[in-house]
Amino acid sequence: PNKVGLFGLLQSFADLLKLIIKFKVMFFQNRTWLSWLGVYLLVFLSCGYCVVLALAYSGISSNYLMLWFLILTSITGYSLLSVGWGSHNKFALLSCVRSAFGSISFEACFMCVVIMVAVIVGTYGVGGLISSAWLVNLVLPLVYGLWLVGILCDC
Repeated sequence: PNKVGLFGLLQSFADLLKLIIKFKVMFFQNRTWLSWLGVYLLVFLSCGYCVVLALAYSGISSNYLMLWFLILTSITGYSLLSVGWGSHNKFALLSCVRSAFGSISFEACFMCVVIMVAVIVGTYGVGGLISSAWLVNLVLPLVYGLWLVGILCDC
């Protein structure tokens, strides 16, 4: 991994490029359109996460930015299932189902945390979190603790 980029930072992009443009021999390691749709959906979701984070840190945020993050997180499970289902391999299907269930359980815990913070702040936007300093100092450590306990219970 240290051969691709500085300290191997570009390794994930090299793996993605290899996954997409790898030469396929007829009837050997072929993928269905469902598997390709899942791969491209995962790439699209990664770009969507980058856009949401860029909007959050740039100051151009809407009142529903956390809801957009939840929407992107919920679509991840479908893309994982489509990659496994379209691969024609039972081990890949079982591992993608396991990964999708882990993603869904993380999403449920994260959704509870987001709803609790939104009820306290009064908005789903990031601007409400930034403007209320008391929330950052008092409530967010408690919310982080709840999220951490929820994630560790899923392991």
